Amino acid sequence: MILNIILGLANKYGNLFVFAFILSRLKSFRNLIAKKPVKLSDKLLLSFVFGVFGIVGTYFSIEFEGALVNTRIIGVATGGLLGGPFVGLLAGLIAGTHRGMILAGSFTTTACALSTVFEGLMAGFMGKFIQNKKKKWMYAALTGAIAESMRKISVLIFSRPFEDAVMLVKAIWIPMVVINSLGLALLFVIIDNIFSEEEKMGAQQAQLTLKIADKTLPFIKKGLNSKEIQKVAEKVCDMTEYNAVSFTNTERIVAHAGAGTDRHEVGKPIVTEITNQVLITAKPIMLGHCTEKSCEYRNHNCPLESVVIFPLKEDDKVIGTFKLYKGVSNAITSIDVELANGLAKLFSTQLTLGKLEHHSKLLATAELKALQAQINPHFLFNSLTVIGSLCRINPEKARSLITHLSNVFRKNLNMNKELIDLEVELNHVKSYVEIEKARFEDKLEVIYDIEENLNCILPPLTLQPLVENAIKHGLLPKKNGGKVSVIGIKQKDEVIIYIEDDGVGIEEEKLSHIMSEENVHRDSLGINNVNQRLMGMFGEKYGLQIDSKVGKGTSILLRIPIIEHIGECDQSA
Repeated sequence: MILNIILGLANKYGNLFVFAFILSRLKSFRNLIAKKPVKLSDKLLLSFVFGVFGIVGTYFSIEFEGALVNTRIIGVATGGLLGGPFVGLLAGLIAGTHRGMILAGSFTTTACALSTVFEGLMAGFMGKFIQNKKKKWMYAALTGAIAESMRKISVLIFSRPFEDAVMLVKAIWIPMVVINSLGLALLFVIIDNIFSEEEKMGAQQAQLTLKIADKTLPFIKKGLNSKEIQKVAEKVCDMTEYNAVSFTNTERIVAHAGAGTDRHEVGKPIVTEITNQVLITAKPIMLGHCTEKSCEYRNHNCPLESVVIFPLKEDDKVIGTFKLYKGVSNAITSIDVELANGLAKLFSTQLTLGKLEHHSKLLATAELKALQAQINPHFLFNSLTVIGSLCRINPEKARSLITHLSNVFRKNLNMNKELIDLEVELNHVKSYVEIEKARFEDKLEVIYDIEENLNCILPPLTLQPLVENAIKHGLLPKKNGGKVSVIGIKQKDEVIIYIEDDGVGIEEEKLSHIMSEENVHRDSLGINNVNQRLMGMFGEKYGLQIDSKVGKGTSILLRIPIIEHIGECDQSA
């Protein structure tokens, strides 16, 4: 008899799978599983769902000796275990009230109706206890056993005649404990498997996105209209199972990899209506089959049957689209949409960063040109005046100065490299200094104390503006001039360069103003420009360090990382 009851109830287990599926679709339930905050409205919804599941368990009962042998507790206890005492109590009230209103199994109506409420509350407190524990299915089975024991005790208390209640409890206690404990355990195993599989798929998708990002980053930063974008499409196509991957700008196809037709050749104008729609609305589109009227394969064997299209943006402005194709109709899944969304956002971010980086380089070049233009006119006029005065009294000196002047301007005009050798920069400084010494004669002394075989690479026009500032603003205001020292030493993996003068010094307030990013004063453009370019090239810690005392002089320290290859400068930043 016991076996017959167990088998009879086991046949009702099919509703467990249906219920597990319904629960997995509810956002409020997913928040419970993810341990996210759940609103009161969500708790009320879950209480209703679990209560209805308890009612369903009642309707799937087996009548036995005037009682209903059922799986009602599975729904109520699940609500309590997952939602806590509030959800458990309310689900129990819903299912218990229903049990008290039906005529079938009237012998145990009161006992079962009352016990259902307290069983839900007990399961709620059990849920609080096991909230952070593993293997919840074991505790679910224990909860089922306790709940069924509570119900049987309730039957003994409220059902009469007492002798019949005792006989009923003896007959059904074990099978109901077994079937409901097993059912609760099985339901929690199903729920855990559903969410663990989703988490696993999400982790795999995130890992794939990161791998694609790692492989495509060097190319996507070049811009959507560069030739490198084709490599991005090829990488994505190779690393995924899509039949084709495509990029467009706002007018034409800029990259396409994988299967395709003549209509999808790189360089051709955009001809598909859905692509234009994404460009206009900035909203993604998922299509299950080819609907383009002009497609020659529309009605038979189109190699690009399904597609998901996402917009690509720069600063929230749509600049193109990213497409993933499959060759089978209605083949785009939610996972494909999430992957396309993640990649489109990642590509949009990199395109924006690439644009900002490009503009930053243009700005640095413009500032360098402005610095060169600032130096050239006054310096050229003063130098030519000195050379003109020497032509008669010291022709050899004049010729030497002309050579130095040509070296200075040749280097200024050819400063289109990001990095140059220290030796080249020092030669530039020396040519400039020779011309200034001819102008100011005994008022200027420049000493070079550079370690032998000291070499590194640094941005052009790094030292010359600093030496010029030392001469113009440090020494010349003094009646008798002074001395500038250019010192270079090596410390570990860095070259340390000091530019020191014994001039008038700089007031602390003025020095702060000079080094301010907002400062655009022309007399300090050289120092500020050098400081910004050093930090932009090598990193924040490589900015200028300036120590100045009024009446005693100024010392500027530069730290240059020793880089063997120019490409390494990005890594040092």
